[in-house]
Amino acid sequence: MKKSILFIFVFLSAIQLSLGQETIEDQSKELVRYLDNWHNEETGLWETTSWWNAANILTALINNAKLTKNTDFKESIEDIFNKTKEFEVEATETKPAWVCKNYINEFYDDEGWWALAWLDAWEYTGEKKYLDMANIIFKDITTGWSDTGGLYWKKELEFKGSISNGLALTLATRLHLAGTKEVNGKTALRWAISIWDWMIKSKLINSNGNMQDGIRFKNGKESITENVWTYNQGVVLTGLVHLNKITGEKHYIKSAHDLAKATVKNMTNSDLVLVEKRCEPDKCRPDSKQFKGVFMRHLMFLNEQSPKKMYKQFIKKNANAIWNKAMNKGKQDPGVVWDAPSEPNAATVSSALDAFNAALSL
Repeated sequence: MKKSILFIFVFLSAIQLSLGQETIEDQSKELVRYLDNWHNEETGLWETTSWWNAANILTALINNAKLTKNTDFKESIEDIFNKTKEFEVEATETKPAWVCKNYINEFYDDEGWWALAWLDAWEYTGEKKYLDMANIIFKDITTGWSDTGGLYWKKELEFKGSISNGLALTLATRLHLAGTKEVNGKTALRWAISIWDWMIKSKLINSNGNMQDGIRFKNGKESITENVWTYNQGVVLTGLVHLNKITGEKHYIKSAHDLAKATVKNMTNSDLVLVEKRCEPDKCRPDSKQFKGVFMRHLMFLNEQSPKKMYKQFIKKNANAIWNKAMNKGKQDPGVVWDAPSEPNAATVSSALDAFNAALSL
C-alpha cells in the first residue's frame, strides 16, 4: 500500500510539473540546479563570483535546505568548509599571493558574510566546528572597532561601512543567543548594542528612512557616503529583531519595520518589484548583483518573527516576477533585474534563491 501511495504522489507531481504548475519549492530547486552548474568542486567556491559572494551562496543554499527539509546538503557543507577555510588568494598589482586562513582577510565585511554562513551551517547540522569558526571570525572583526565608535570596513581604516557594522550587529546577536560571552573586552550582546547605537548616532539613516553606505574619513574629516544599497537595509533587520527579543526594548523592532517599509517604498519600481536603483539594469558591478537577495533573506526573518501583510504580498510579488519574467517561467537563469531578462551569474541566481526562500517561508 505504501508503494502505491508513493507512486501516485510521484505520478501526480509529474503531471503537475508537465502542466507548468510548479510549486515554489519546485522553482527554488531549479535555482539550486543552476547554482550547481557554477560550483567548482576543486575549490569549494562558485565560478563567476568573488570570495564573499560564495558565503552568501552557501547561506542561500543552507536556508533552502532547511526550508525544504533536505538533509542531504550536510555533506556538501563539510566539503566546502574543508576546502575554503584555508584559501590561496591570487596576487594583485599591490600584493603577492597569500593564504587566507579561517576566513580572515583584509575586509571585515567579507569576514562577516562567512561567519554568518557558518552560524547557519551550525544551526542546520549541529556540528560545533562551524560555531567555533564563527567565533574565531567575530573575534577578528571586533579588532576593527574605532576609538570614536563604529567598525571599519577594511583594515586600511579609512571607511566605516554600514555593511561591516550591520553584519557585525546581526552576527553579535546570534552569537549571544548561541552562548558566546566576552569577546575583546565586551559581551557579544554589548557589541551589538554598541554598534547600533553608533549607527544611529552617526545619522546613517537618511530623511527617506533608508540606511546610507557609511562614514568616510578623509583630510581629517568624517563625512557620510550617501549611496543607498538594498543589502544595507537588510543585514541589520535580523540583528534588530534579536535585540528586541533579548532586551525587550521596542525601539529595535520599530527600527527594523521602519527600514523594511522604507525599502519597499523607495527601492522598488511601480510594480513593487525590488530594484537596485543605483545600478540597474546594466551598470551593476559583480558585488552589487547579489545585494537584493540579502535584503529578502533578512526580510524573511523579520516577517517570520513580526509578520505583516505587506511583507507577505511583497515577497510573493517578487518571487512571481523572477519566475515569470526574469526566468521566463524557468526557461533561463535569472539576472540582476527581477522583472525582465538580464545577464545571469552565480551571484544573481543565489540572490533570486534568497527571494524564493522568503516565499517558501510563507
